[in-house]
Amino acid sequence: MSESKKVALPAYLPRRLQAFRIVQGDTTSYLLRDKLADKTHDLEPWQFFVLEVLPGCEAIGKLLSVFEDRFGRQISEAEVMKFFGWLADNKLLDEESGAHPLLKPFTKQGYALEHGLVKPKSFEELAAAMAPATTMPAAAIAAAGGGAKEGIPEDATLAAGVNEADNLDPRAAGRGWKLFEIKPMLAVLLPLVSPLKWVVYLMPFLGLSALILVVRYAPLAYQDLQTLHDLTNLFTHALTSLFAINITAVFTQAFIAQAFRASVGPLTIALRFGFFPRFVVQIRHTEQLSRRERMWLHAGPLLMRVFLFSMGVLVWYNTRDSFFTLSRAGLAIAFICAVNIVLEGGNPLVKGNGYHLLAAFMNEPHLRGKSYLAFMSKLRGGSASEADSSVLVTYALANFLYAFLIVAVIVMIVTKFLAQLQIGGMTIILSLVLFGYLLVRTAQRFSKISTAYERSVQFDRWRRRAMPAEGGEAKQVDTPIQRTTVYVRTAIVFSLLLLLFLPYPYDAGGTFDIYPSDRQVITTDVSGIVEEVNFIGSESVKKGVVIARIAATDLKSEINVLTAKIAEQAAVIKDLQARPKKEEVMVAERALDVARKHEQFTRDREPRMERLYKDRAISFEEYDAARRDHEVDVDEVAKRAAELALVKTGVTPDKIAAEKAKLDALVEERATLSGKVDRTTLRMPFDGNILTLHLNERLNSVMEKGQPFATVENTRQVTAEIQVPESDIAYVAIGATIRAKPAAFFDREFVGKVQTLDRNVTVKPFGNVVKVIATIDNPKGELKTGMTGYAKIGGTTMPVWKAFSLALVRFISVQVWSWIP
Repeated sequence: MSESKKVALPAYLPRRLQAFRIVQGDTTSYLLRDKLADKTHDLEPWQFFVLEVLPGCEAIGKLLSVFEDRFGRQISEAEVMKFFGWLADNKLLDEESGAHPLLKPFTKQGYALEHGLVKPKSFEELAAAMAPATTMPAAAIAAAGGGAKEGIPEDATLAAGVNEADNLDPRAAGRGWKLFEIKPMLAVLLPLVSPLKWVVYLMPFLGLSALILVVRYAPLAYQDLQTLHDLTNLFTHALTSLFAINITAVFTQAFIAQAFRASVGPLTIALRFGFFPRFVVQIRHTEQLSRRERMWLHAGPLLMRVFLFSMGVLVWYNTRDSFFTLSRAGLAIAFICAVNIVLEGGNPLVKGNGYHLLAAFMNEPHLRGKSYLAFMSKLRGGSASEADSSVLVTYALANFLYAFLIVAVIVMIVTKFLAQLQIGGMTIILSLVLFGYLLVRTAQRFSKISTAYERSVQFDRWRRRAMPAEGGEAKQVDTPIQRTTVYVRTAIVFSLLLLLFLPYPYDAGGTFDIYPSDRQVITTDVSGIVEEVNFIGSESVKKGVVIARIAATDLKSEINVLTAKIAEQAAVIKDLQARPKKEEVMVAERALDVARKHEQFTRDREPRMERLYKDRAISFEEYDAARRDHEVDVDEVAKRAAELALVKTGVTPDKIAAEKAKLDALVEERATLSGKVDRTTLRMPFDGNILTLHLNERLNSVMEKGQPFATVENTRQVTAEIQVPESDIAYVAIGATIRAKPAAFFDREFVGKVQTLDRNVTVKPFGNVVKVIATIDNPKGELKTGMTGYAKIGGTTMPVWKAFSLALVRFISVQVWSWIP
């Protein structure tokens, strides 16, 4: 099965032609179709390659060298010339081909006299006559013809994107240790890797997604970076950078160079900054590359770093809670890629891929030197021909600011270290000396770059002396700056100065966590079997609604018994309070009368019994029994009289009080049991939500005393705990308005009020904070417990310059002040 695809038509071929690549199995060929003549011409892959690289190869030696690098074999000059002759004979060269040194001989038709007739000569015969008798190796021909550029003069200027590039400019190549040749591997893998170029269309989505995740979950990323810092060391980070990022970027650039027909050297290890190992691949024969191809040579490694950064962030975020090792590996790769992109590879202010990409885009081989001269020209109030560009001046200013920033950061780090040594005023002196030294070194470096650019310009002028421009070299004429420009610039400066003193509402702020205003754990002090559950969990419930019930049969039985005892005791008390009763008094009186009558009878009987005893009519025992009966009756009369008096007196208050105390004890015991019965019914204490899930599974289970049944909370009004930096707490007041943006609702603001300021300072890994408690109305329940985000607290008003320089002012007012002896 064969596949055909239309490809770009090489240079120097007529525009009427169409080029197609034919792939049949493992065999590839090319076809040229002439639409006007209705003809087709078959080309071998090497012939089509020669046509593609012709614009960059004006010497036969260079063409043969590039061919050998691409196909790994040599080709003779006779074969090339014969191919050119075939093209000319078939009218496949356009009018522009005469401008190419190798094709120019084949653009003029020659004629010969044969049998008295004038006939055109074949260009293939001309090619055979032009070819040398012996075939020299491609390397030798390239060296003889000057095709190899290893002997490039020091002041010569190469193409933008190649000039001064470490692995593209032979003059910038440093020392290294060659490992192995990767050209054969690139040739085999290139067809497999080529489809991956379409991934570049996903880069905006991947990069934007990674940036959104990093910004939204910055606290989590910072926390995990702290953990990663504790678990790894600098050597581990260096190995990760070397074998995961550097090697990937190097092979990406090597594949792109192979695809663009450049020569790829062996994989080499070189030392960056004299001690840091990095993989490097030297790429040569870049003169034939177009500006677009040079840009891709530097854009490819940058896009690969962006891809690794994006994938690292996505891996970290999606595996953070499940795969610890994989998550930390993704975070490490993302962090190292980000540092590399910001500080080196993607920074156009540092000589890396970003700088050379910008240089190729602007087509400025000496971007830095040219921008510095343009900046100095602006400062002197003049203009400098082509260097007088606002873009170049802006770039130079950015370089100066970046250099100053680097110097300032170094000085601050060293100063902080010296301050810990507590050497007093020597800290300021040493810091000033270091600051001056770094400024001098930076100025010298800028001066060397400018001098190098001027020397390259002088070299180019010397090289073009043999080919002066028409009318001679134009003389630069300095023109005065127009008054309108001066006025506009002055107005802008004064406007910016006035802007710095405008009032600006400064808001303190910090990350926050959401907590409910009310939160309770529903439980009871009564153990028993759960006989009723009315909710599953996670519902919104009104206050007083029954959530569950616990069986209370034994308690209710005890309450019934106590109720009966209470009724009995109440009756007793009522009876006591009703005494003395009339009937009881009558009974007591009757008993007294009976006792008196009986006593009267025995009293009258005693004398008779005494006389009978004296008359010896009865025995002494009978007389004595009569006398004792009288004494007993006397005592009985006294007893009955006392009982009558007692009945008439009634019940004493102490007796009634004692019985009432018994009644109160019984009532209290019943109330205690009734309270327990009430507590077997679990109710919602307020309007809110049930947090506990699967409550229905507790049905018919035994609930022990004090065991939690469910957790409920009220989120109609929530509490936000804001972690405000210690340095900003002076701008926070109770009652101030807050504006909170949760991560879940990043497009909305929730307004609240500050209620309390923590009296303690909390130490965090990123600095000290003071917790500020604020309340936020949440009628719809959108804010959930545990949500995080960022909140700003309405503070004070201050000038713009102060609001945006508080950190610097604070540093000077506290840190620098502490260094002064």
